[in-house]
Amino acid sequence: MKEISYHFFTLLLLAGLWGCTASPDHPTESSELPPITPDYIGVTIPQEIAPLNFGINGADRIDVSIRGTKGGELHVNGTYADFDIEEWHSLVRQNVGDSLVVTVCAKYDDTWTRYKDFAIHVSNAPLGEWGVTYRLIPPGYESYGLMGIYQRDLSNFDETAIIDNRDIGKQCVNCHTPNRTNPREFTFHVRGEQGATVVSRDGQTDILAPRNEQLGGGMVYPFWHPTGHFIAYSTNQTHQNFHQTRDLRVEVYDDQSDIIIYCPDHHEIHLDSLLATKEHLENYPVFSPDGRTLYFCSAERQDSIWKNFRQVKYNICRIGFNPETGELEGQADTLVNARSLGKSADMPRVSYDGRFLLYTLCDYGCFPIWHPEADLWMMKINDGTTYPLTEANSSDADSFHNWSLNSHWIVFTSRRHDGLYTKLYLAHIDNAGHASKAFRLPQRNPQEYDAETIWSFNTPDFASAPITHTDLYSEIMRTQRIPTTYQTTKTK
Repeated sequence: MKEISYHFFTLLLLAGLWGCTASPDHPTESSELPPITPDYIGVTIPQEIAPLNFGINGADRIDVSIRGTKGGELHVNGTYADFDIEEWHSLVRQNVGDSLVVTVCAKYDDTWTRYKDFAIHVSNAPLGEWGVTYRLIPPGYESYGLMGIYQRDLSNFDETAIIDNRDIGKQCVNCHTPNRTNPREFTFHVRGEQGATVVSRDGQTDILAPRNEQLGGGMVYPFWHPTGHFIAYSTNQTHQNFHQTRDLRVEVYDDQSDIIIYCPDHHEIHLDSLLATKEHLENYPVFSPDGRTLYFCSAERQDSIWKNFRQVKYNICRIGFNPETGELEGQADTLVNARSLGKSADMPRVSYDGRFLLYTLCDYGCFPIWHPEADLWMMKINDGTTYPLTEANSSDADSFHNWSLNSHWIVFTSRRHDGLYTKLYLAHIDNAGHASKAFRLPQRNPQEYDAETIWSFNTPDFASAPITHTDLYSEIMRTQRIPTTYQTTKTK
């Protein structure tokens, strides 16, 4: 009798546990796809990516099964789908080049609903990167407070600070840019009482004076030459105004901008008169993968820009560059004539295999992160074919993009989630230059993250390994700054 009672008690206990974890019996069938958040339905992922955890707003509980078309299965049951990291990676690796089929049931009050299955595709192309770097900043306008530059392991949810501005007097930090995703070569700038331009190469960090008296502004929007011997910056006088309409909040524009080439070996700035004109605004310089071409944006300068900012429309141009001399060669030519379409083309980024040019197209200006109409566009460099990345774009601002080193993945910012906060999205690019549906950077508990976070992401880039520099704080806080010399050249 005692043995029967014991087994009966055990069965009751297990039944109680199964009631929380087992798949629901006799759910109501739905012909619709599940309203999961984030939306991972039909996306293409790299095998290294962290688990795509998700939830359903309004559901008391969800039950999720994932079956690999090549084998393997995962099952979770809870308030949101929280997949074990090791089990997730095992399943994904087993199904590289094929798909994962996802079955979702959701419990509302006392009723379970089973939704239509959907697929997640696992690309043959690996990500090939350890993680991403980005700036986190609360959305703000006239002033800034807490912010930092962070790095995230893309295979899990680990995030660490590269630089937290609370440790440098709450100064502004921005535009962290590695050389071809290399963590041992990077630059970013600091604005504030102890402003500086930081340039780090193979363990040697230079803290430069933030301005050169002969330049019109600081050194911003950097891009490395692949050799590491040059960095192209724009030097900008940036302003912002506020809109009086509900849909548009703030407008950021340049009153003046030129392009300079910095030589870190000699702490020398080169300014070519061709890319420093009073008639034009030059911005967003980018070297080609072979280092022999410099791409940039150029707009006709308007009188009273703060009144005529909608007339400032940028084209994407290019000019030759000589890595032996560090000088420009030939004349600039227009690659994307967006102005002729009544548009503005910004932020050119060339794939590292040299085949594609990714850029942002918006109605006007050079700061599309505030433009709801901003979309990602692609150009095939060999024949000039240009087209929107429709599969990756959204109805809100998509901008600030970069390539993985193998040229098969892009990371960018988007406001598609709520129109307020910029989040990070990734998308696969196939051999023909077409994008898959973009997916949001995975978070451990995405619904909780969305409800509690105060951060916006911007200026993301891939990283082949984590940055382990330990002396950035003390070096920035030192009063000593390395001065830069300056010379003007003229393209022959």
